[in-house]
Amino acid sequence: MKIFISHSSKDKWAARRIAKDLDALGCSVFIDEKDIKTGESIDAAIRTNLVDCDHFLILISPASLGSEWVLLELGGAIALSKTVIPILLYVGVNEVPQAINLKLARDINELDRYYDEIISIVKKRPMAMELPSEEKRIDSKFQKGAIVRIATNSPEKIYRAIGFDTAWSNEMDKFLGHEARIVEVDEDGDYSLDIDEGKFFWAKEWLVRSSKS
Repeated sequence: MKIFISHSSKDKWAARRIAKDLDALGCSVFIDEKDIKTGESIDAAIRTNLVDCDHFLILISPASLGSEWVLLELGGAIALSKTVIPILLYVGVNEVPQAINLKLARDINELDRYYDEIISIVKKRPMAMELPSEEKRIDSKFQKGAIVRIATNSPEKIYRAIGFDTAWSNEMDKFLGHEARIVEVDEDGDYSLDIDEGKFFWAKEWLVRSSKS
C-alpha cells in the first residue's frame, strides 16, 4: 500500500514521524524531502507518486493552510479520485479546506486509529502479485550463495500472509536484469543480495534462477 504525505515544510517533524510509523507497518511512503532526488523534477515526481498512491494523507496545519503547494497537491489528489486522509495539526475540524470538509479528519493524537485501519486494509490485500510472463513466481528454494537474476521490469509489491508487504523502491531500478549472489535468506524465503551492500531486501517473486547457479 502506497501513501503520499502532503505537508508544509514547517511540519517536517510530524511528516517524518508518520512516514516512519507507516513504513514500520509495511507501507510504501512518499514524502518529498526523502523521495525527490537532487536534480529531479519536483513536478514530475509529485505527479507520478500522486497517480501511484492509494491514500493521500494531508497534514492540515496553520502552515499548510497557507501553502499553495500543499493545496495544489490536494487538488491533484481530488482530481485523481484518491482517498484523502486529513490529519489535523494545531487546527480544528472547522478549518479543514472546503473541498474535503465532509471527510472524517483525525487529530494527530488519534493517529493510532488510522494505523489500525491501515493494518486492516493491508490484511485484506491479495497474498501476492504475479510478475510479467518472463518473470514467473518461483518457490523459496534458493540457498545462500546461489546466483539469481533480478526482474527485468519494475515489479509490483508483494503481499504476505501476515498482512505486510515487500515494496519495490525506485532506487532498485538500476539493478533490473542484473545477476547477484544471495547472502541471506529470511523465514519468508526473501533475500539479501550482494549487489547492493545489504541496502534492500528482495522478494522471492522478483528473482529467477540464473544459468550460472
